[in-house]
Amino acid sequence: MVATTRPAADGRDLLTDPALHALYEFTEHIAANVQSQRQRERVLAAARVPMTRAGLGVLRLVHRHGPVVVSDLARRLGLDLSTVSRQLRPLEEEGLVARSSDRDDRRVVWLALTPKGRRVIERTTRAWLEDYQHALEGWSPADRAVLAELIERLRRDLLERAKGMP
Repeated sequence: MVATTRPAADGRDLLTDPALHALYEFTEHIAANVQSQRQRERVLAAARVPMTRAGLGVLRLVHRHGPVVVSDLARRLGLDLSTVSRQLRPLEEEGLVARSSDRDDRRVVWLALTPKGRRVIERTTRAWLEDYQHALEGWSPADRAVLAELIERLRRDLLERAKGMP
């Protein structure tokens, strides 16, 4: 069977579209940066509390979606409840997240960041943002605004596409 490429909406071949390739290379760079041992160590050091990469990921999800039900957190992570509970334990012991029971259904457990947890999120986010700040130092405020607007538009469009995928 001969592999074929589907043309882009404007009729261009996907494999020869320089904009798509630039975006692909950019996302590959971002993914590699996220996986980088050096970057991970730098971000975890910024947390200033003992924490694993998985723990930071859980903390970020609680921040983004909190207060969040533990079962919803497990679903978002694609993990079972016992695995998530093991990841939550050190975060609770460190005072970064707090559990509370639902008033109407005591079986439902909610998680929320504590003030200490919010400070960890701020420090680790700052460590990530420093890379972008450094890269954009020579950019005008107008160029930075256009870039942010276009990235947000792409993010929304990708989320919409993901909703329609099986």
